[in-house]
Amino acid sequence: MASSESDVKKAADLKLWLEGRIAQLREEIERLNETLGYVDSTLRASTFRPASEMMSETKEVPEMRDLKRDKGGDVIATATVTSDAVAIEPSGVVLKSTTPPFKSFLLGKILQGMKAKDEELVKAGKLPRGSELRFDVEESNGSIGKLIIENYREKARLNEVLSTVAWTFSRMLEK
Repeated sequence: MASSESDVKKAADLKLWLEGRIAQLREEIERLNETLGYVDSTLRASTFRPASEMMSETKEVPEMRDLKRDKGGDVIATATVTSDAVAIEPSGVVLKSTTPPFKSFLLGKILQGMKAKDEELVKAGKLPRGSELRFDVEESNGSIGKLIIENYREKARLNEVLSTVAWTFSRMLEK
């Protein structure tokens, strides 16, 4: 019985020590996260990007995504996605930039709208200058060669852009 009691006492002591150590480590993690947040905000205020973003650029491999026609599911474009830009190229289809709703809806309403929101954030000091959304259309003889969108910043925004482009290209193919 004596050895059993000493084992129980030892286990109880170890449990107390472990609980104390876990509490210390949690507190240290909280302080480290606060410090990281401070460093990132300081870098952003100086128009720099967080170190993690800069490091990812050197090792980043672009992700390729197929955009499919909403009727039939045929691939109509390929998107090359990086952490700060997406380049969308029509695949196996010819799309004229003059075909609605490309300019009026996609460029004018959606992308220009996102750009205007970003410019407001820059004016309000909530987004560093140069981080606002930019877009460009590369054309050849009036046909869309590539649509480039930079500084989409958020995954949700990227998904919105890709689904809107797929929808727009699908409508253009119907005309």
